Amino acid sequence: MEEGLKYTPISINPQDSQFLETRKFQVDEIARIFRVPPHMIGDLEHATFSNIEEQGLEFVMYVLQPWLVRIESGMNRALLSQDEKKEYFFNFRVDGLMRGNYESRMQGYATGINNGFMCPNDVRKLENMDLIPEEEGGNIFMVNGTMTPLRSCGASYGLGGGDSGEEEPEKPPDKESADDRRRGRRRK
Repeated sequence: MEEGLKYTPISINPQDSQFLETRKFQVDEIARIFRVPPHMIGDLEHATFSNIEEQGLEFVMYVLQPWLVRIESGMNRALLSQDEKKEYFFNFRVDGLMRGNYESRMQGYATGINNGFMCPNDVRKLENMDLIPEEEGGNIFMVNGTMTPLRSCGASYGLGGGDSGEEEPEKPPDKESADDRRRGRRRK
C-alpha cells in the first residue's frame, strides 16, 4: 500500500462472531428463565413500539399477576381475622401498569361514560386529575345519544325517571285502531 498504510480487516473473525451469537442466546435464555420480556433486560433486537407495549401488558398479566394473587391470598389468610375478612382484603393495584396507550384509554373511558357505567369523575380519578364539583355534574351518570342523565331515562315517555312523577303516562293507541287508521277503515 502506498505511503506506508497497512490493511486492517474490519470484519470479525468467525470465532468472535460465534461468541457474540452465544451471548445473544444467553440474554434470550435468561429472559425466558425469569419470564421477563427481552426488551425489559435491554434486548431490543426484535422490538417495535407496538409489540413492546403488548409485551409489557403480557408481563403484568402472565408473570406479575399470578405472583400478586398468591401474595394477596397469603396476606389475607395470615394477617386478617375471620371478622376482618368480611370487611377488608389485600389487593395490589396494577392499573397503572395496565394503562396501555393514551388513545385506547380515552376510547375506553368514552365507552364507559356513553354507556352510563362511568361518570366523568370516575375517569378523572383514574387519570389522577382534579374532580369536577358535584354541582357542575362531575358525578352524573349519562347514557349515549343526548347524554341524558341516567336517572332521567324514560322520563320523556312517562316511564319512570325524571323529577315529576305527578303526570300519568299517556296510553299507547289501541293496536286495532292504529291498524284500521292505516288501512283507511272507520270503526262504527
